[in-house]
Amino acid sequence: MSLTNEVFRYPYPPSWWIYYTITKPDEFKRAEDYTTRPVVLMFSADWNEACKVMKKPFRDMALARRNDAVFCLVDIEKLKKDSTIVAKYRVEALPTFVLLKNSGEKERVVGNKVEEFQAMGRKI
Repeated sequence: MSLTNEVFRYPYPPSWWIYYTITKPDEFKRAEDYTTRPVVLMFSADWNEACKVMKKPFRDMALARRNDAVFCLVDIEKLKKDSTIVAKYRVEALPTFVLLKNSGEKERVVGNKVEEFQAMGRKI
């Protein structure tokens, strides 16, 4: 079981998600409103090469810290209709990682910077 399952119920128990891919504004709101533990957001797009490179470190951290935080991959292509989310989190380059604690942004890493992302993960 992972904390991600507390926020996004897996439809077929007893399986669990390592991270959840957000494709709708209501799913994003659910992650944003989760204040019990930290939330790690990865703003990503399938066509972006840097995002492809950073998916493995993101997945590895999500697996290692699955009991410490909720991990969400935010597909900006699917959220194009609701650009307020991208604007609110000032996503200007991909990938953008945002660490939320107590409903506020605590840290951000932009680009395929594995070491900086791992350092952010140690602060969870």
